[in-house]
Amino acid sequence: MDCDSAKFYDKDNKIEAFGSIRILQRDTLDLRGEFLTYDGDNRLATISKNVTLSDGKMILSTESLLYNLIDKKGNYSSGGHIVNGDDNLYSRRGTYLSRTKDLFFRDTVRLINPDYTMESDTLQYNILSKTATFLGPTYIFSDENTIFCNYGWYNTQTETSQFSQGAYIESNNSRLDADSMVYFRISGLGEAFGDIQFEDSVEKISIFGQYASYQRLSNKTLISGEPMAIKKMSGDTLFLKADTFIDYIDSMQHRLLSAFSNVRLYKSDIQSYSDSLCYNFSDSSIGFYEKPILWSGNNQLTGDTIFIFTNDSVVEFMDIRGSAFTIEEDINGLYNQVSGRHMKVYFKAGELKTIDVQGNAQSIYFALEDSTQYTGVNDVYCGDMRISMNKKNVRTIKFMTQPKSIFYPLEKFPKTKYRIPGFKWEIDLKPKKPNFIN
Repeated sequence: MDCDSAKFYDKDNKIEAFGSIRILQRDTLDLRGEFLTYDGDNRLATISKNVTLSDGKMILSTESLLYNLIDKKGNYSSGGHIVNGDDNLYSRRGTYLSRTKDLFFRDTVRLINPDYTMESDTLQYNILSKTATFLGPTYIFSDENTIFCNYGWYNTQTETSQFSQGAYIESNNSRLDADSMVYFRISGLGEAFGDIQFEDSVEKISIFGQYASYQRLSNKTLISGEPMAIKKMSGDTLFLKADTFIDYIDSMQHRLLSAFSNVRLYKSDIQSYSDSLCYNFSDSSIGFYEKPILWSGNNQLTGDTIFIFTNDSVVEFMDIRGSAFTIEEDINGLYNQVSGRHMKVYFKAGELKTIDVQGNAQSIYFALEDSTQYTGVNDVYCGDMRISMNKKNVRTIKFMTQPKSIFYPLEKFPKTKYRIPGFKWEIDLKPKKPNFIN
């Protein structure tokens, strides 16, 4: 120890030192201050006024420090400031363990880095690994977002972090909650586990799941574990379930939500089942792929690919491409059917109004006179046709381009013609609203 002056109390084995105090302990400790009392029996040093403690890498500044030279342990309770590389840390109380290079901070803990600011109740920081462990309510603020957790850690060197126990990430317009999260800042990979809930206030959509993987560089997020999306619309709600979701923002800042395998959609005016689906947030259009099935009222619509377009969240137009087929079940359980290469379906106020069939059009229509009596069955082949609907039922059918029509009395209509080739009534697959509400 060096100092300007000192008093040694031989009987008590104690020292008081004054001015420019410096204690060196091999290469592990450099402790400085202006006033010191030292208990030689217990090897306890209390140093005060402009105190600094350094291990060669880290510098701790405080007004008073109690240091145990046996355990190599220092404590302060009057506020401390630590500088370690780019990290500046402040706290009201702290403990430094020289052997393990661990620092424990309590009460109003703040870590300031050029990229973020962290505020915590309790924090452990290891100088060697440059890892901060959060042991209480903790906030991390950056230009991108705010992170909260009750437990977690952050390695300031590898820029890897983990958050759990009430963890969430919140930005200006969105928030992600999960049981736990891991983020690799350098690669841009983030993962979330268990009871995931993502809220987007601009798009008015909530996404739930059990696992999520986020790629910051490609703006792509994968969600799995029975994922579900709920999107609020004008006077309605769209529900979506699938085995996997991918949420993607392209180079033009267009956002797309794709769903894969066992895809089910429910909205009051339309329901669907398909292998895959893509929702475009920019124009609220939806593409259904791999033999999708859609239902609107009493009508089932199928094709190789189907696109629907909305206006103010209400379906206005549907484009069915390849193997287009529509089936309407009447009140007596008979099926009016139309098939063709391509169908354009028009809606008004959310109700199906007109269907234009283009190419190889075929129709079987059971004409009802009243609720129980039929005037007959119309079996038609033609190039194109137009079907007009009224209150979800067929009102008129117009046949164009070389129509061939046979009108049968119901009792004389051949049973073999009751189904157009390709007929498949899939009502058991039709999603219902209770399936989306836990």
